[in-house]
Amino acid sequence: MNFLLKSEQFPFPEDESIFFNLLKALALWTEKTNDQSVVMMASSICSLIFNLTSENDLLNHAGFSSSCLDSLSRLVARSLASWGQGMSDAAKADMDLLEIVIAGYSRWAARFPQIRKAVEG
Repeated sequence: MNFLLKSEQFPFPEDESIFFNLLKALALWTEKTNDQSVVMMASSICSLIFNLTSENDLLNHAGFSSSCLDSLSRLVARSLASWGQGMSDAAKADMDLLEIVIAGYSRWAARFPQIRKAVEG
């Protein structure tokens, strides 16, 4: 995550498939978990990767399916659902991760209409 947070300081590889594979892994890992810390960590990593790409790029990449994008949409929506609600102590502990997701969402939501629809719908 630190690498992604400081992305402007590091040259990124031309081959974005590394990030697309990471997104797929995060989507699968979090699909059935109820652990809010896992959801927040995965969502914040995804949010940082989304800064580097777009929905169209993801869907045009071989091996990246629309069902994976659906899973990522649910992941981001789940993480943002805790924003503004009465927060548990566990959610408060993940506030820095939530802030990464919120800030990222404001930057890339226009490039990810399916995720925006899941969050706002």
